[in-house]
Amino acid sequence: MSESEYVFTVFKKYWKTLIKWLLRIHNLPEITVDELYDRFNSDQPPLLIDIRDAADFNGTGYSTYGHIPNARSIDILALESNIEELQSFKDKEIVTMCPGGGLSLAAVEILTEAGFKDVKSLKGGMGLWHKKGYPTTTS
Repeated sequence: MSESEYVFTVFKKYWKTLIKWLLRIHNLPEITVDELYDRFNSDQPPLLIDIRDAADFNGTGYSTYGHIPNARSIDILALESNIEELQSFKDKEIVTMCPGGGLSLAAVEILTEAGFKDVKSLKGGMGLWHKKGYPTTTS
């Protein structure tokens, strides 16, 4: 699938959540990059799910800085079909992330509807995480 087809598919599927994010009228839980950095360095860091495509996750796409260390790459279009592999985290803290913080709200909705208890979106996304100088990796 080309990049433009991918973007169209994602927008077509999650447009309602993206509009709510743009208009700032959602009530989905979020975590700031500073709060996540503190949690990231704690003795019980959350499960990090990066929903960007593999190229951005690996630093070979539009986002060349990669991902947060120990994050799992699960493309937003594959998240629903990967719910089963995440069952052991149903009662644990999960943080979803995307480029800017909007699409990860759709991931919060998907996981919450599947019965996960403590799911948050990274407010400002990976772009803000990187801008703040917090650690990323491409490996």
